[in-house]
Amino acid sequence: MDKLIDIANRAVADYGFRQAVLYGAADIASKWALSEEESVLLTGQVLAELNVLPIPVQPDDIPAQQARVAEVIKGLFAS
Repeated sequence: MDKLIDIANRAVADYGFRQAVLYGAADIASKWALSEEESVLLTGQVLAELNVLPIPVQPDDIPAQQARVAEVIKGLFAS
């Protein structure tokens, strides 16, 4: 879960990294040594959350968006 949150936080703050995640999720999963479960979540719900972010996320909005996406990820592991 922590790796997914780290990836999402970076993707929220850095649009270029977000593009790498959106279009190369399998490569990101491999590079970050994600588990199978984490990889499935990254390519599913996490990508969906990243897709709805504004381009770019305004600097003042980054902490709130990071917190929102982190809560979504935590919720995926709680269910």
